[in-house]
Amino acid sequence: MKRKLLIAVPLLALVTLAAWMLRPRHETLGEAFVSEKAAPLLSGIAQVREQVGMLHYGERVDVVAKRNDYVKVRTNAGTVGWVESRLLMEPALWQRSIKLLDQTRGMPVQARGRTKVSTNLRVQPGRTEPRLYKFGRNVPVEMVGRAVANWVQVTDEKDASNEPQETKKEDWFLVRGVTTRPPGEASARSAESTTTTQPGDQTLPIAGWVVARFVEMDLPDPVREGASSANIRPLAWFELNRVSDPSGDKPQYLVAAARGSEGQVCDFTTLRVYTWYVKKHRYETAFIENNLCGQLPVRVGKGPKGEPEFRFRVMDGNKEERVYRLMQTVVRRIRDASQASVKHGSAKQAKPAAK
Repeated sequence: MKRKLLIAVPLLALVTLAAWMLRPRHETLGEAFVSEKAAPLLSGIAQVREQVGMLHYGERVDVVAKRNDYVKVRTNAGTVGWVESRLLMEPALWQRSIKLLDQTRGMPVQARGRTKVSTNLRVQPGRTEPRLYKFGRNVPVEMVGRAVANWVQVTDEKDASNEPQETKKEDWFLVRGVTTRPPGEASARSAESTTTTQPGDQTLPIAGWVVARFVEMDLPDPVREGASSANIRPLAWFELNRVSDPSGDKPQYLVAAARGSEGQVCDFTTLRVYTWYVKKHRYETAFIENNLCGQLPVRVGKGPKGEPEFRFRVMDGNKEERVYRLMQTVVRRIRDASQASVKHGSAKQAKPAAK
């Protein structure tokens, strides 16, 4: 018996070693990440083919081969198939997308809105910059920054706006959003939190740059009406506080806006504060400041007595920070933070006007 074991054990070890040496080797050309909400995985690239799976945004795949506009990939589950190369991003771009998302995490929201049309999300401002993702129509986004880039028409993004195509510059928004994945799909960014939008849906956060005029801002009615009558373009808006009213508490708003065409150096050139006039039961323009060259972000907080406060930097050589406080229905610029009653300088206190 011992003699048989002495023969069997080495023989079994040899068989195991041979099997390991002859195992199929998975040669790869690298890795890639899915950059679309859904990317069909195909059995081949011939005209007659079938779908063998579906890839989703953020999934990592091994690249096995490349041919024309298609890439042969192997998923983490071991499924092998072909996918269009335009639906994948290189690891370097994927890392840039993660870094961009991390940079925006601590940035305050300046405005909220929805995409007007299918909109490309890019890693930097500019239509020729690498694309990270493509939002569908009516997708909620949060705006956290603004930039200007040269206008360039590209084949995969037709400009459906009414703006003249000879425009030299155009505004871009840095936005945060989410990408939806089917129920049960694991997140490729396991260390990041997800936001549930519908029962069973899992979403991944994403950040990037979009053409500003492809986003429709979700402006409150008082802000929309006030901006329309003043002929200004809101770039950011905030709820400063709420005041009591027999019909229910009413929010009071700060708006940072611009006049004229896109492509201006300044992020915003005017400020408006809309307050609720209880006696007349309407909103009024309580504060106006023009001729600014303000820089986003505008940060909203509270003063030493709990009064609403907002601050921002101007785009001059010193990037001076300006601080303002709302006291009842009066907005004052605070030059000395320890003295809330210091008179503001060039800011103008507007006469109440119904909006």
